[in-house]
Amino acid sequence: MSTTPSSATETASWIAVSSGTLSRLLGHAAGQGRSVTAWRVLSGLDRDGAQRVGDLALQQRVAQPTMTGLVIRLEQDHMVSRRPDPNDGRASLVELTAQGREEVEAYRLRAYTALAGGIQALPDADQQVLATAAPLLAKLCEELAAQLDR
Repeated sequence: MSTTPSSATETASWIAVSSGTLSRLLGHAAGQGRSVTAWRVLSGLDRDGAQRVGDLALQQRVAQPTMTGLVIRLEQDHMVSRRPDPNDGRASLVELTAQGREEVEAYRLRAYTALAGGIQALPDADQQVLATAAPLLAKLCEELAAQLDR
């Protein structure tokens, strides 16, 4: 790749590669031994509330047995609990525990602190570019999510 993307496809490539790398690096810096997927699940439960295992698997694009194993581990660590789904007695909902919520908040703080340190090390002009681009990236994520949900 050149130093500046020259087309929408090249820009897309830069964003995809960089965001994946950033996610992995922040997960490593802040994760304290949990996988990036575990933190995404915990963050999603914090943001969206209780969910079925199947829905969590779809969101994370993993097989349901994989998500079941992750939920069992998180349950053993007292990060989540299960309760019956009031709409379907055969199913259960996974929700964050108080400890899980505290851990998610601490994870986010560690990740944001690590990222802020990197941003502050950049020249002021680059910091401004990132400040301008951040809301655009959020909008792009919303648009892509809406397309995937169709």
